Amino acid sequence: MRNILVASVSLFSFALLGPVACGGTVAEQPQVLSEQKQGLNAVGTGCSSDAQCSTGLCWTEADSYPLYNSQWIRADSCTEECGGPGDNAYCQQLAAEFNAPHPESARCIAARGVYDNYPYDDVFYVCDLIPAGLGKVHWVD
Repeated sequence: MRNILVASVSLFSFALLGPVACGGTVAEQPQVLSEQKQGLNAVGTGCSSDAQCSTGLCWTEADSYPLYNSQWIRADSCTEECGGPGDNAYCQQLAAEFNAPHPESARCIAARGVYDNYPYDDVFYVCDLIPAGLGKVHWVD
């Protein structure tokens, strides 16, 4: 009986230590990160510069005056370009993809000089996602 017990203990020890003894590795404990930060803002989130947006385009109400009057609203949103004033369907689809509360209210509007690094005052068309419920709106008192 003793021989069987000793053989069992030896096999058990080999099973536990075998991978290490044979050149295997012991699995390391995963590191737990206390906080993870996303590098860039998604479409429909607030922003203050193009560099903050994953699309590379931060729209503010100042880009689209007089559609937005900076005297009564401050607004900003990471967004995308669209085809022109009649391209609301694209913007509505984009808003729906990003779970806007009112995607049917997104629209394609004219904006001036929306790119931070664009040196000229020119007209671009961008998706205005603020009416759809995306981005940040700060009412002016």
